[in-house]
Amino acid sequence: MVGLGYVGLSTAACLASKFHVIGVDLDKEKVKLIGRGVPPFREKGLSPLLRKHVQSGMLSCTTDSDLISTADFVFTAVGTPSTTSGEIDLSQVKSAVQSIGRAMAESKRRPVVIVKSTVVPGTSRSLVRVLEQYSGRSLGEGFGLCSNPEFLREGQAVRDTMKPSRIVIGPFDPFSRHRVLSLYRQFYGKQMPPIVDTSPETAEMIKYASNAFLATKISFINLMARLCEKIPGSDVKDVAEGMGLDPRIGPLFLQAGPGFGGSCFPKDVQALVRYMRLMGLDASMLESTLSINETQPDNIASQAERMLGGVKGKNIAVLGLAFNPDTDDVRESRAIPLIRKLVDRGATVGAYDPMAMEGAKKELGPIITYSSNARECVQGSDLVIIMTAWEEFMHLGSNELARLMGHKPRVLDARRIYDPERFVTTHFAATGLGTAEV
Repeated sequence: MVGLGYVGLSTAACLASKFHVIGVDLDKEKVKLIGRGVPPFREKGLSPLLRKHVQSGMLSCTTDSDLISTADFVFTAVGTPSTTSGEIDLSQVKSAVQSIGRAMAESKRRPVVIVKSTVVPGTSRSLVRVLEQYSGRSLGEGFGLCSNPEFLREGQAVRDTMKPSRIVIGPFDPFSRHRVLSLYRQFYGKQMPPIVDTSPETAEMIKYASNAFLATKISFINLMARLCEKIPGSDVKDVAEGMGLDPRIGPLFLQAGPGFGGSCFPKDVQALVRYMRLMGLDASMLESTLSINETQPDNIASQAERMLGGVKGKNIAVLGLAFNPDTDDVRESRAIPLIRKLVDRGATVGAYDPMAMEGAKKELGPIITYSSNARECVQGSDLVIIMTAWEEFMHLGSNELARLMGHKPRVLDARRIYDPERFVTTHFAATGLGTAEV
C-alpha cells in the first residue's frame, strides 16, 4: 500500500485481516507511529484494528520503496490535491509510480498495480508508459494494471472498506481482471459486494461523477434551506423528508447544513470542473455547486448577526471544528471560514471539538480561544453555533444552556441536530428554519 493517508492506512489495516500487507510512506514520523500500532489521525475503528495487525505481523510499515518488489499487488493511495487553479496535482501519483516501476524491475513476481488514488479519466492509461519505462516490462506480460477507485467516507472508512456498497474495477487486461477479482473474492467471501467491471477511464469517471452528484445534492438542499429561511413557518427538514420519500431522489445527502468539506468533495468537484473545461464543456452547474458551498458560511454569519443585532463585541461559542463527526480532519471544514468571518466582524469567538482541536489551532492560531469541553466553551457566551454533529452536543438542552450562558440562550443550529420544539424558551434559529424575525 503506497501512501498511508485516510484511504491507504484504513484499507491496509482492513486487508491485513486476510493478507500480509506492507505500507509504504515517505513520512518517517508517520511510519514510526504506525509501526507502534498508533494511527497518525483519528478514524473510527482504526486504532484497535491497526494495533492488532501490527502486533501480529500481518501489517508492517516502511519508508523503503524497494520492498514493493516483494508484493503480488501494489495499491497506490497517495494524495491528489488541487493546484491553485483547481486542477488536479498528480505529482505524488507520478512519483509513486516511478518508485513502483523501479521496484518491479527487481521483482521475481508478476504484480498487479491497483490505482486507488482519485485521478481524472485517462490518468491510469498514461501511467502504463511510466511503469513500462521504469520496470523494463510490458503491460499484461510483465505486470497488470487496474483502476480501482475508493468510495470511503472519512469517519466511516473502516466500515466502508469492510462493507462497501460496490467495487468498481477498470482492468487493462484479462490477467489484471482475474487477479483483482480473485483478491476481492478471497477477502469478502460470501459477503462479496456488487462489482462494476468496466474500462479504466469509466472507472475513474465513476468516482468523480459520484462525488460531484453528492456534492450537488448538498448544495441544492442548502439553497432550498436559504429560501426556507425567508418563509416564516417553513422548515427545510420537512422539505427534505418529503423529497427523500420519492424513490427517484432518496433521503441521503439531503441534510441542510454548513456545506461540504473534507479531503474529497471540494477538490474533486474543482478537478472535474477543470477537466470539463479542458474538454470544451460547460461546467456551470458544478461551478454553482461550489459557489453555494463557498458562500454557506456567509449565510450562517448573517444569521448570527440577525440574532444578535450585529456580532461586534459579542461572545460567540462555536461547537464543532471538524468537517464531519468521527474524524479530526479540518480540511475545508466550513467552521474555519465561518470563524474567520465572525472575528473579522468584531466578534470574540471560543471553540471546542472533541477531536479536531490541534488541526484547528494550526488553521486559526490565536485569533480565538479554545475550550477543553463543550460546557466550558458555551459558558457566558451570547450565542452558540453548532457546526459539527457530534453526539455529545446533542445532549445540551435549553435549560442547561440557559444556566451556562446566564441569560435566555441564543442557539444557531447549523447542523440541524436539535428539535426546535425543545427550544421554545430559547432564541433559536437553524439552517433552513423559517422562523419569524425576533
